[in-house]
Amino acid sequence: MENIETSEWFWSIIGRADLNRDKLKEILTGFSKEEIIKFQEEFVDASVELQDEPFIDYMEESEDGVEDIANWVVSNGKELYFQIMDNPEEIPHSVNDVTEQILYGVADEVCVEKYGESTGVY
Repeated sequence: MENIETSEWFWSIIGRADLNRDKLKEILTGFSKEEIIKFQEEFVDASVELQDEPFIDYMEESEDGVEDIANWVVSNGKELYFQIMDNPEEIPHSVNDVTEQILYGVADEVCVEKYGESTGVY
């Protein structure tokens, strides 16, 4: 299932961040505004893929929950992401106890701090 436009560049950053928001922030702080926006776009695109059938059949009902689960899967990197793409039933039902591992939103924080505006990508 290779229909997602996520680059090796994106997955290498996710890997280097190692589920740590501060580490990701450090990495992204060295990036240009364009690179930060590109990272955010790829994150959102990858996450959105998981927020639909058949994945939502295995997740908790709430919209925020679904978004958190998808963002958590992306945050965990390429291997888990594609494993779940191929095996939707393996997606977590909930990630409420590991939300601090969700890397979503860091790119926006960095963009605001560095350039005074958000990425505008949600």
